Amino acid sequence: MALASRPEGSSSRGRRRVATFTFVCTLLFGMTAAGSTTRPPLPINLHGPWTTRTIDNEISLSMPTNWEAGDSWVSPGSLGTLMGSFSNQTLSPPCTTTWNSITCGPPLNSLEPGAVLVEVFHDSFFQPWNFSDQPGTSLLVSGLPAKLVATTGNGACGGLQGDRSLTELIAYPDAIDNYIDVAVCSRGVADAVIARVMNSLQVTPLA
Repeated sequence: MALASRPEGSSSRGRRRVATFTFVCTLLFGMTAAGSTTRPPLPINLHGPWTTRTIDNEISLSMPTNWEAGDSWVSPGSLGTLMGSFSNQTLSPPCTTTWNSITCGPPLNSLEPGAVLVEVFHDSFFQPWNFSDQPGTSLLVSGLPAKLVATTGNGACGGLQGDRSLTELIAYPDAIDNYIDVAVCSRGVADAVIARVMNSLQVTPLA
């Protein structure tokens, strides 16, 4: 099964990722998000019950207990893998299937007012590529080098109708061409909510 992925060395920020698998020789690219919203986004209460969600025993984030968890997609040969997603809006499976292809993309078509989407990716780049040269504010996450990029408008939420995005890239300590990408897209959500989610980020890379 062949995989269509983003060009080598390119950044995932500024657009949503879509991977298309085909059962024939031709590679197909799609920009179709799976599913649609079936209910309004759940209200977010900063002082309500929150919980810590852990992904692959590597990454943990705090968020309201009633947020929905989305499916991952793992793609052999791809430079990027969706490890997990979370939202207060209804999520659909990120992959859709036709008779000859599987197309994977965002787990929703667009953000409703008051909605947040958190996506966690494991990404890779071929050399030459230097994490320290990437744009953004330098910081440490769990003692690991990281970059933070905040934008208004669609930003990393391309096509999802978000008004704000926050992306953190965290480098793996022993694999300079691998990193974790945590992207938060929101629409009409208080900065304090996004800050609490991102400030809770902890990473423990597995050997």
